[in-house]
Amino acid sequence: MIKNQNIQDIALQYLNDGVFIFDKDRKIVLFNPACEKIVGITKEEIMKNDYNCLDIFNCHSSDGLSLTICPGLDLFEEKRSKIAREYLIRTKDGKEKWVRTNYSIIKSWNNEIEYVVGVMHDITEEKMFYEELVMAKTLSTLGQYSNELAHEIKNPLNAINIQMSLLEREIDKHELSSTKELHAVVKVVKEEIERLNKLTKDCLSFSKSGDLKRKEEDIVRIFNELLTLINPHADLNGIRIYLRVLKDSPQISVDKDKLKQALLNIIINAIEVMSGGGDINITISNDDDYLNISIKDTGPGIPSEQHDKIFDLFHSTKSGGTGVGLAITKNIIQAHGGNIRFNKLNKGAEFIIELPLS
Repeated sequence: MIKNQNIQDIALQYLNDGVFIFDKDRKIVLFNPACEKIVGITKEEIMKNDYNCLDIFNCHSSDGLSLTICPGLDLFEEKRSKIAREYLIRTKDGKEKWVRTNYSIIKSWNNEIEYVVGVMHDITEEKMFYEELVMAKTLSTLGQYSNELAHEIKNPLNAINIQMSLLEREIDKHELSSTKELHAVVKVVKEEIERLNKLTKDCLSFSKSGDLKRKEEDIVRIFNELLTLINPHADLNGIRIYLRVLKDSPQISVDKDKLKQALLNIIINAIEVMSGGGDINITISNDDDYLNISIKDTGPGIPSEQHDKIFDLFHSTKSGGTGVGLAITKNIIQAHGGNIRFNKLNKGAEFIIELPLS
C-alpha cells in the first residue's frame, strides 16, 4: 500500500500544471517537473544557483514591464488567502509564455503564513487561438465595411478625376505665367486620386478574398501558368525564378484564380524588393495531409520589428504600398483551410504555405 506522503509526491510528479512553493524572501522550496518543463529550468539548477522566483519566471506584462507587485507576495500581507493572475514569463531560452497562476497561502502550526503555493498553467496556445479568433472576426467585419466603403467612394473619385482632367484642359487654353505651377498641382491631385482608386480596388479584393469556387486542380499547372505570366516582368528586373517539384503532386481542391492571386502577391513583392536582381526559388512538396509550398527570395529580407505585422491589413513594408496584398494572401490561404507563415533567412525571406489535400 502506498503511503499518503508518497501519493502526494507522485501527484506532484505527474501533474500537468506547474506547482511551486516559495517563502517571504521568494526562495523556492518546491518546484515540480511540470514547472521545469514550462520554464526550462530544473530544480537542481534552482538550488545550485540559489534562484528566487523572480530570477526564474521574470514575470511581466504584455508591454514588457515587470510586475511591480508580485501577486504571491501580496498574500503575505494577509489581505486575502487566494489570488489568480495572468501574465507573461520568460523561459530559460528567452521565449515568452503566457501563464495563468493561482496562488494560495500555507500556514504554519501557529497559524502564521509561512509559504505561498503557486499552481501555474501554460495558456500560450489558448491566448494565440483567442487572438487569431478575434483577428478573424475583426478582419471579417473590416472586410464587409471596406466593401461598402469602397463602393461609396469609387464614384466620387472617378468624378473628381474627370473634373481634374477638364481643369487641365482649361489650363492649356490660357497662356498664364502660372500654367506650369497649375499643371504641377493637378498632377499631384491626380496621383493621389489614383492612389485612392488603387486602395479602393484592393479593399474590394480583400472583402471578396474569402469567397471560393473550388475545383480539383493540378498545382504544378497553376504555377506554370503563373510563371508564364510573371517571367517577362522578372527578366526585366534581372530576376530568375526556379520551380522545383520534389515528387508528384496530387490534385487539390482550390479556387484557382484566388490561389493565383495569393501566390502572385508574394512573388511580385519579392521581385519589387530585389531592385538589383536575384533569385526566387519555389519548391512544391507534399506529405499525407498537406501540400507544402516554399517561396524563397534572395532580397534584403524584412526588418525584425515588422515580422509580426507583415500580414496585417494596411501594413506595408514598401513605399507607396497599400498594405492589403499580404492580408489578401493570408485570407485566401486560410479560406482554403491552410496556413501561411514567414521565415527570416540569412539572406532574403521565405514564405511557407500549407494547403490541406483533403
